[in-house]
Amino acid sequence: MELISVIVPVYNVEKYLLRCVTSIQNQTYKNLEIILVDDGSPDRCPQMCDQFAVEDPRIKVVHKENGGLGFARNSGLDVATGKYVTFIDSDDWIREDHIENLYSALTQNSADVVIGTYTAAFADGTEVPRCLQLSEGVYEGEEVLQKILLPLFGPDINYPKDVQVNASSCMNLYRLDLIQNNNLRYVSERYAVGEDLYFNVDVFHYAQKVVALNENGYFYYQNRVSLSRKYDPKRFERTINCYRKLQEQAETYQLKDRISYRIERTFLGKIRVAFRLLVCSDLRRKDKFQEIKRFLNHELVCQVLKNYPIHTFPSSMRVFAQMMRAKNVAGVYYMIKLRELARR
Repeated sequence: MELISVIVPVYNVEKYLLRCVTSIQNQTYKNLEIILVDDGSPDRCPQMCDQFAVEDPRIKVVHKENGGLGFARNSGLDVATGKYVTFIDSDDWIREDHIENLYSALTQNSADVVIGTYTAAFADGTEVPRCLQLSEGVYEGEEVLQKILLPLFGPDINYPKDVQVNASSCMNLYRLDLIQNNNLRYVSERYAVGEDLYFNVDVFHYAQKVVALNENGYFYYQNRVSLSRKYDPKRFERTINCYRKLQEQAETYQLKDRISYRIERTFLGKIRVAFRLLVCSDLRRKDKFQEIKRFLNHELVCQVLKNYPIHTFPSSMRVFAQMMRAKNVAGVYYMIKLRELARR
C-alpha cells in the first residue's frame, strides 16, 4: 500500500476536531500520513493535536503562526512525504472507505487526480448527498482542458448556475509529485477569495489524466446559522483580487483567447456573494447602502457589467445584474433581503 498524506488545517475547531481525526484514523486504507497543521489556534486544538500524535504514530503535527487556511495547507505540503495527497477541513469528516475509494479509482486508471463529490451535513443531523457535477469517467489531454480546466475558470455563458465544476480541493486525491515538481501552492484567502480555485486551476493545467468519481464519502459540515454577521470590509477587495488572479493565470497558461466571459461570470457570482454577506451583516442599513454604492461604482465592476452579456443569465440573475448595471442600490439591497427571507 502506497503512502497517502492527509493534510488537515486546524484553527478554532475544538468542538469538531476529534470527529474529524477519528474519521481519518478509522479509514479502511491504513497507510496514511496524517498531517495536522495547527494554524495558531487560540483554543485547545494545539494540545489536542499533540495528544493525537502521541497516540497514533501516523500523525504529524505542525505548529505555526496564524496565516489562514491556504497557507496552513502549504505548510502541510512542505512536510508531506506520501505518493498521493488529499485535504480535509477540520470541521468535516469522511466515511471509512472514502480514501480507499479515491485511491482505487486513481491507481486503476494511472491518473494524476481523482475528483470526488460530497455529502452536505447540517447541524440538525440532515445529510444530503451532492451529485458529481462532471460526468463520471476518465478525462485525458484536451478533455481535461475542455471539460475541467476551462469550466473551473467559470461557467459557460449558457450554463444555468454559477459553478460548473466544483473548485474544492477537499474530496479530491492528487499525485503529490505533480504538485511538488511544479511548485504548486495555495494563494492566501486573505488576498483573494476562493483559494481552492486557483490551486486547482494550476493542478489541472498540468494534469494529463483525471478521473471523475461520484464518491460522496466526504461530509461537508454546514451550519445553517453560521453566516457571520460581522461585516468584513476587506471582502470586496479580495473579490476584486479574485478577478485579477484568474486573469493572471489565464495569461500565464495562454488561455485568454479560450476563456470567453468565464472569468467575468465567476467574478459576478462572487460579487453577489459579497453583497449577500454585506446585506446580512451587522452594519446599519444606511452604511450598507453606502457600501453597495461604492462597490457598484468601482471601475472594474462597471466594466464587467457593461461588457458581460447579462441577457444570457437565468431570469433572477438577469434582473439582479440589471439592477447592478443601473447602479440601483435599493434594488440590489431589497432583492437580497427578499431572497434571504425566502430561504428561512
